[in-house]
Amino acid sequence: MTRIAAPRALAVVLALLLLSPEARAQEGQGFAELRGAWLVGTSGKQWQLVERVRPTFSVSFSERIKLVGTIEGGLAQGRATSDELQRALEDGGFGPLLAQAGCNWPEPTNSVLRIDRASDYLEVVRLYLDYFVERLDVHAGRQALHWGSGQFFNPTDPFPEVLLSEPWRPRRGVNALRAHFAFTGLTDATAVAALDDSLTKPRAALRLRTNHWGVDSALTGAWRGGSDWLAGVDLRGTLGVGFWLEAALRFSGQRVHEELAAGIDYSFPVLERLVVAAQYYRNGAGETDPDRYSRLAGIWGGAGPVCSGGASPLGSTAQSDPFAPTTLARDYLLLSVAAQVLPELSLNLPLLQNLNDGTAVVIPTVSWSATDWLDLSLSGQIPFATWGRGGELKPRAGDLAFERDLGAAGIVRADLSGLVPAATLTFWTRASF
Repeated sequence: MTRIAAPRALAVVLALLLLSPEARAQEGQGFAELRGAWLVGTSGKQWQLVERVRPTFSVSFSERIKLVGTIEGGLAQGRATSDELQRALEDGGFGPLLAQAGCNWPEPTNSVLRIDRASDYLEVVRLYLDYFVERLDVHAGRQALHWGSGQFFNPTDPFPEVLLSEPWRPRRGVNALRAHFAFTGLTDATAVAALDDSLTKPRAALRLRTNHWGVDSALTGAWRGGSDWLAGVDLRGTLGVGFWLEAALRFSGQRVHEELAAGIDYSFPVLERLVVAAQYYRNGAGETDPDRYSRLAGIWGGAGPVCSGGASPLGSTAQSDPFAPTTLARDYLLLSVAAQVLPELSLNLPLLQNLNDGTAVVIPTVSWSATDWLDLSLSGQIPFATWGRGGELKPRAGDLAFERDLGAAGIVRADLSGLVPAATLTFWTRASF
């Protein structure tokens, strides 16, 4: 998780939000959260516990200008991906190879809480100025950006994240200047200029939206840095059933591929409410053959060792773009059923089916609003193969074998299957304030 340095940034935020003599009004809200997970079938520690508090403050400098800031503090205990990866590689014989290359595994100063500095548990996740007049709303600073009508997959979103299996996680902040202008009550435009967390890689996006005959339609264009461009269209409306069509062309150098999410939903007057939905998602850059998946980079995702020469004998273990694609295959079907059993009790059952290799994952979730400030949820993440021998969502035997050819020294292999759970059970509770 990328963090703004603390406590220096925290002091700046508090000074701006709480000590401003020009401030006319101050408001605060947020939540405290406890989340526990059991990763079934993994090696090493199978449990993880996360505590998190996330207050949001806003201060109005005038009727049209306010500053909004969100601070997140969090600690985690139990399973750590880097520890389990280290154990798997050393058991497979990679220990001497890494030592010879001058590689070592970072050891936190506080081994119990796994922290070295304040920025390991304290982060400024939102900090932006909000200026608004009758038709114009401008946000400048670190903020959440998201658009698109598709469920979980949004081809026209310049900053896409798939939160299907992590409904508790807020979206990442983006360093951006965003301007939203309403031409009329039904037509508006949004322009975004953004920088990555290192403030070195710019991005830009423009979205034009209107509504005619009860159908929302939008045109999107985005530059995602370098030779990466996007052009898309987004439609959403109701014709007996709710429908949406979100499609984009992505241009990267000489490569062009399509991305599409099209779906329908329908609400039944059953219980309090029952909604069923189906969506087809296509990633034109994905693979149809599981043998060609680039699987391992997503497993360690930056959890590998630090090497003195910069290069690791494991190859690249970093994920440079937090908004990079998260799927490997080309075609998917998303089915979901959401039932509001009681005003305070809901059941959700989304299922994601990989149409190329036959694997799927189902995520049953029960949520209960105990009071107007306390929510509890229990969910499972269960992968399986509807047909075939396995693939992306449920790896095949041998898919998670990692090896390096050392020439005369032979081939070194490691089994990383213990890093991937057979199922994940998660309980989380959130108290809002």
